[in-house]
This record gives sequence, C-alpha cells and structure tokens, in this order.
Amino acid sequence: MIDISSYKLSNKQLKRYEKLDDEYKQMYTDPKNCIPKFIMPVKGTFNPTWEEMLSDKEIMLKHHLYSNLAHLEVEDDCVLSARVDFGTCVVANAFGCEVFYPVNNLPCAKDHVVKTKEQIYSLKVPDIESAPYRKVREWTEYFVKNLPDGCHMMMADIQGPFNNAHLVRGTDIFFDMYDDIDAFYKLMDVVTDATIEYAKAQREWIKTEAGWQYDWSALWKGNARISNCSLHMIGRDLYIDHVMKYDMKLIEKMNGARMHYCGTAKNVIEEMAKIPHITGIDYDSLLHDIEETMENVPDDLTILQSLSLSSDMAKKILSSKTWPYKKRNVIFLLRGPMTVEEGKDLYRRFRKIAEN
Repeated sequence: MIDISSYKLSNKQLKRYEKLDDEYKQMYTDPKNCIPKFIMPVKGTFNPTWEEMLSDKEIMLKHHLYSNLAHLEVEDDCVLSARVDFGTCVVANAFGCEVFYPVNNLPCAKDHVVKTKEQIYSLKVPDIESAPYRKVREWTEYFVKNLPDGCHMMMADIQGPFNNAHLVRGTDIFFDMYDDIDAFYKLMDVVTDATIEYAKAQREWIKTEAGWQYDWSALWKGNARISNCSLHMIGRDLYIDHVMKYDMKLIEKMNGARMHYCGTAKNVIEEMAKIPHITGIDYDSLLHDIEETMENVPDDLTILQSLSLSSDMAKKILSSKTWPYKKRNVIFLLRGPMTVEEGKDLYRRFRKIAEN
C-alpha cells in the first residue's frame, strides 16, 4: 500500500505549483508577456520494469510519484502528474486488435482487425464498458484516489483518429486512400467517434479542471491530445485533403485539444496550427527548424520541443541577457539525463533569461 504522506507537499511547495499553473495559463491568456518554460531531464530513483508496472497499478503510480520527487528538488517547470500507461493500443484493442508486449516496453497493437474493405462497413464504435476501457477506468480511479495534493492526473493515451485507424486497418489504409476513398472515410468516421467517446469518458474519470489538461510535464489549454505519428507516412496534401477534417472534428467535440506530430513532412505543422481551437503542438525539433516554426504559427499557440544543450538555439539563449525570440509561449524539454545539481544550475540560468 502506498504511503501518500511520503509524497506530501509543504504549503510553500503547493503555492509554488499554483503559481506555475498560473504561468502556464498565461501562455494562452497573455502569450506576449508569458515566461518560456524549461523542463530538466532528471530521472527518479525508482525505475521498475514495464512488466512490473503493467502488472501492478501501485508500482506504476509509485514510479510516477518518485519521478516527481526529482523535479521537486530541481524546482524546474515540470508540473507534478501521473497517468495510467497502457501504450498506444487501447482504442485498437477495444476494436478487437490483439496486444503485443515487447520486453520492458509499453504494449502495442499486434495485428489489425479489419482485413478487408468490406469489413469497414460493419465496424461499430466499441462499448465504453469493454474490457480495455474498463481496466483504464479502474486504474485511473485508483490513481485519483491516491494522488497527493499538488499532483494531477494526465489522460491515458488516446492516440488520434488517423493513428487509431492505422492500427485497426493496418498498412492497407494507405491503399484505401487511393483505391476506395469512401471506405477510408467510413473507417475514419467510426474510429474518430470512438476516440472522442474514449476521450470524453477519461475526462470524467480523471476529474481535472475543465478546459485544461496536464500532459507531458506541462499544463495545456484544451481537453485532449491527438497523437499523429502515422502522418509520418503521408504528405501534407493527403493530410489536408483526407485526414485533417477528422482532427478538426475531435478538437471541436473536445472543446479544444493539442497535437503531437513526430513526422518530417514540410509545412504540416503550419497547417495543423490553422485548425480552429487547437491549443498547442509538440514536435521533434531534430526534424524541423524551431525558429522557422516559431515564426509560422499563431501567437496564441503554445509549442513544445526538445532542446539539446549543444544546439545553436540553446547556445543562443544561454548567451543572451534577455529572451532572444519574439515568441514566448514555448516549452523546452532539455535532452538528458542530468543530476539534480546540474538540473538546478541549468534551470536557474535559463529561467533568468526567460524572465527578461
């Protein structure tokens, strides 16, 4: 049984995290005057295997709580949070896909359940009480019950319409986009509706403030995150013509959401940034020019990317006396790992510049 008193925050710490939440919210309410954020890659001291965490919700929760302790010491911009981690396959599993468990890693979809285009037309939205969803709910309720004050629930991974459709249909989905666009649209309709239903259910389970979400070490405006990893295999035009409308539907139905994109297609991020009610985008900074992206997205859109200390951007920031960029609502995940003391020193340096 977890001893929650071991993770209890002092009144001073609770006030600091309340202030940090306000600073994150300012990224949307006053983006031109907010403070850029820096999250240090300091690992916790309790690092069980995925096999251990996936078999015991107490171990999984304890892992998240221990990870938070390191950030309590560093006092960086990492919000304290925890989530139920069952990988990318929960929605696909609810549709009937089998689950594969790699060694010491998150589970993933083993197969695709829709083998032919004809099967698409009999596909139904999974019951929210189906076994995969029910397990997420049971573990989520356990987490919510045992979280200490100041620590918040993240949503379990919902993926996104195209990612989930890719898992359900397999690589044949790319042929469908050319050979039978009506079947593709039918598949996307059903999977999008399923993803929205699962996301809305989770919002009820995690009991987080409406309109905001704790995710990836930060606080974001919106009520969900779309992961668009499978877009790596299609270009900008296919996304705009055939996929983007389903992202738009999810974002509208969720009253705002942010986007994760790990592809390389040029100008896709800029197209995503035009979606109504999108609140933020994270992407791989090794695959896209950060300064160019900052120039090409709206002022009120928060972006997140990793930052290497050896990069030109890090050197430019650390050699400046004031924030060297026009855009300020930016979150950086430093590449690591580093010790607590290294994290403290580096964060102080970044923070001093970010405040000016």
